[in-house]
Amino acid sequence: MKRTQIYLDEEIYKYLKAESKRTGKSLSEIIREKLRTDIKKSKENLLEAIKETAGIWQYKTEDIEKTIRTLRKGKRIDNI
Repeated sequence: MKRTQIYLDEEIYKYLKAESKRTGKSLSEIIREKLRTDIKKSKENLLEAIKETAGIWQYKTEDIEKTIRTLRKGKRIDNI
């Protein structure tokens, strides 16, 4: 575990102190739990987005390589 220092605005600090008193957990543990939850949710959202886009090309009837080349055309830097 790494040690770090953060600055909290008064509203967040008061919330964390109240949560600490209510749960009996330290401020540090509450912050770690909140961060873990947020990171897990972000990962789940990313995985869901990946699942939603998986296979979007499966019904394309055109040549996919040609389509990609067309989309990328004009973005290359030619050697002078």
